[in-house]
Amino acid sequence: MRERIALLICWLTVVLVVGLSWVFAVRHNPAVAPAKPAAPVAPVAAAPVPPVPANEAGARVFREQGCASCHALGGAGNPRHALDGIGARLSREELRAWTTGTGVAAEKLSAMVLRRKQRYQELPDAEMSALLDYLAAAGGPRR
Repeated sequence: MRERIALLICWLTVVLVVGLSWVFAVRHNPAVAPAKPAAPVAPVAAAPVPPVPANEAGARVFREQGCASCHALGGAGNPRHALDGIGARLSREELRAWTTGTGVAAEKLSAMVLRRKQRYQELPDAEMSALLDYLAAAGGPRR
């Protein structure tokens, strides 16, 4: 009897996993419509990428600390969390708080992100200052 119950649970688990996989696939992969021959379309010019500030020390810190794995700046890096224009939206102290995961940022960031940002609290002052200058210049003067 136990073997039958175990086999039934096993099959129900397989059916559940396959069913949930199918639902996930349908929801996250839109149906592909058959291709229709269309009239030639004139090429569209790519949107201009905002220039990255010329703060070399800050750019070096941004690169060396691997910031581009989570953030994009000037079209380079992970586009999920783009930092273009960040200097126009946040003050220098707000930039520091979001960079190090302290202050108001600590309340809004997930625990995983906070753990990752803790290492930036150990940056030497010169490197932190260069990074903050780099980020502040990324969006022009603060409004």
